[in-house]
Amino acid sequence: MGAKMSKSKVFKLIIIILSVLLAASVIANAVLGFKYYKGTQVISDTSEQLAKEKEAVLKEIEEKEKLKKEYSDLSAELEKHDEENKEKIDELNGKISELDKQIDNLNKQLAAKKDKNTNLSPTPVTPEPIPSEGKIVYLTFDDGPSSCTPQILDTLDSYGVKATFFVKNGGKYNYLMKDIVDRGNSIGLHTYTHEYSQIYASDSAYFEDLNKISDLVFEQTGVRTNIIRFPGGSSNTVSRKYCSGIMSRLSKSVGEQGYVYFDWNCSNGDADGANTTEKQLKYCSQFSKSASRVIVLMHDTKKVTMNSLPKIIEYYKSCGFTFGVLDETVAPIHHRINN
Repeated sequence: MGAKMSKSKVFKLIIIILSVLLAASVIANAVLGFKYYKGTQVISDTSEQLAKEKEAVLKEIEEKEKLKKEYSDLSAELEKHDEENKEKIDELNGKISELDKQIDNLNKQLAAKKDKNTNLSPTPVTPEPIPSEGKIVYLTFDDGPSSCTPQILDTLDSYGVKATFFVKNGGKYNYLMKDIVDRGNSIGLHTYTHEYSQIYASDSAYFEDLNKISDLVFEQTGVRTNIIRFPGGSSNTVSRKYCSGIMSRLSKSVGEQGYVYFDWNCSNGDADGANTTEKQLKYCSQFSKSASRVIVLMHDTKKVTMNSLPKIIEYYKSCGFTFGVLDETVAPIHHRINN
């Protein structure tokens, strides 16, 4: 009985062992199956990704091939147009050459007509020089300094000529007052405001304005000048609107205060519509032939004057004038007083 029980236990033990082995086999197969499934899934996902990337690459290649074809077509089109344009350009050059020949023939015909008809000769830009040996000309500029002043000064220097500048308050250009003086030119007082209604409101208003421009010139240059030019000249009539008889009084009282005022006996016309060099030269030639000195009125603020200055200087040189600057030792030219 004991031996029998022992076999029964052995049998049960074998059964248990077999069951455990079977279970282990099932579990192992399950694990292997799961790993196989996961590996298959990864392979499947990778294959799908590779397929997408391949499709994208093929699409990009297709786009590039398309662009390459378009570029090739455009190049061919441009070459075609270049050939067409070359033919048109050659045709136009031929027409231009023919026109040049026609113009040349017309110029020859015109030149022949001018030889026969002296009335067709062009009017010279520069007036005929007027002999003025031993006479002196004073170039004067009102209303500066301005943006034109530097070029005017350069032109004067290039011709070895000096001038006189009757200045006003030029705002941001006031620093140029020192340049005027440092380059050997004369500086005089014109006005601080150039507002006739203020300047000629009364005698005291005029001197208040005059003192302000005098102080400004001294501040900029260190020079106390005593030469002046009345706004509008001493003969102006606009002052009549603001104060009767003021010019008659001022023309005397400025001298009593140590000032010398200068008018002019010639002008370049830049305040009267002379807007070309030719017109300005015509004005400049209209000086009294008996005058021993000519004071020319010009304006520092006019670009046409700035550009015409070389020709104006050359004209006066051709007349034989020498050039001078105004100061208190020069005999002034005065206009007739009208107020």
